[in-house]
Amino acid sequence: MRTLAITGAQWGDEGKGKITDYLAQDADTIVRFQGGNNAGHTIQIGEDVFKLHLLPSGILRAGKAAVIGNGVVIDVEELLEEMSAVEASGRGLEGLRISDRAHVILNYHRKLDGAEELYRGDRSVGTTRRGIGPCYQDKAARTGFRVCDLLEEDTLREKAPAVLRMKKDILEVMGDSCDCTEDMLVERLLGWGKALEPYICDSSVLVNESIDRGDRVLFEGAQGVMLDIDHGTYPYVTSSNTMAGAICSGAGVGPNRIGDVLGCLKAYTTRVGEGPMPTELHGELGEYIMKKGGEFGTTTGRGRRCGWLDLVIAKHAVRIGGITSFAVTKLDVLNGMETVKVCTHYELDGERIDHFPACLSRLSRLEPVYVELPGWEDWGGSAESVAAAGYDGLPSELKNYVSFIEKETGVPAGMISIGKRRSETIDRRGSWWA
Repeated sequence: MRTLAITGAQWGDEGKGKITDYLAQDADTIVRFQGGNNAGHTIQIGEDVFKLHLLPSGILRAGKAAVIGNGVVIDVEELLEEMSAVEASGRGLEGLRISDRAHVILNYHRKLDGAEELYRGDRSVGTTRRGIGPCYQDKAARTGFRVCDLLEEDTLREKAPAVLRMKKDILEVMGDSCDCTEDMLVERLLGWGKALEPYICDSSVLVNESIDRGDRVLFEGAQGVMLDIDHGTYPYVTSSNTMAGAICSGAGVGPNRIGDVLGCLKAYTTRVGEGPMPTELHGELGEYIMKKGGEFGTTTGRGRRCGWLDLVIAKHAVRIGGITSFAVTKLDVLNGMETVKVCTHYELDGERIDHFPACLSRLSRLEPVYVELPGWEDWGGSAESVAAAGYDGLPSELKNYVSFIEKETGVPAGMISIGKRRSETIDRRGSWWA
């Protein structure tokens, strides 16, 4: 069995898109298993920059199967735009496959997302207002539209009246409205079905058959473990499970079919939106890291909050996410700093805390405890040439930083990323396909 999962070990934005794209060169099938267009991956290939929100990163590699699994919620209009952008770059969509069990985001989901945020007032959770949460709500409430429904006009006409009436009533109570009619809704859904029909399949069958053949299968997650709806900083989380365990339900495979789990760990910590972040830096240093690292949301454009690396979070991700190796990313952003800090544990009301608490009131009182390590000089030359020299050619202080992460977490750093491009990557493991 040759499978590998890529997940985020922080609050997302760890560089999973680049790492997935890099490893996809040797994969046969790439599977996105959760989330929606509230997460974004930026991939740079030469001078071309792609900002993908729904398409699996593997779509940019020719000859690969790129699968959107049933655990994803799909904004079809945005998906079609991304598909057009890929084709306009001269790349094909032959490998794209979309689960017939995935749920579809509609305009009333986006309206409800915005209305709910306004209702929360100063307790808003900072959603992207893309309709992700309301779509997952409908999935749990059994009132959602699935991709397979887009091919069945009778099913759509049977479901549309009750669902649309319910959404209009809710929006009216919340001070908004929806002027969509049943016919308009059905026609829109049928149009999407026609556009997507060549790519729709039972993706669980496809993925399992790929594994059975001995193909190399890469599972691609969105967001990060700290945005997991169960194990993240609830309620400041996304609406799906973001860990490798979600592959089972989100891609339709058994737990015995998941091999190694590669956790993407940014060399410092960032998060978008509201919620606790123990190592957040305020003032000039946080601004410096944000600007140097280009820390602006792919989806929202919002500046990300920045802070020192938090190893309590990294160990939390290892424990609940089954991470067997790290891809440490964006080390180049810390170039030139005299010293760098790493949070090893917290103090809460004078007591040492080694695990990440669930309760917001406890989180608000945490004091991070740091170890200060020597920084490293900017290497001056191109990141590509530095990567080509391999891990041994990196500054000794940088390697000490990576070794400290490995020792504290008990997890090896199998990959090192020192830039945006594929060529600015050091693969210490070589083969990821056992």
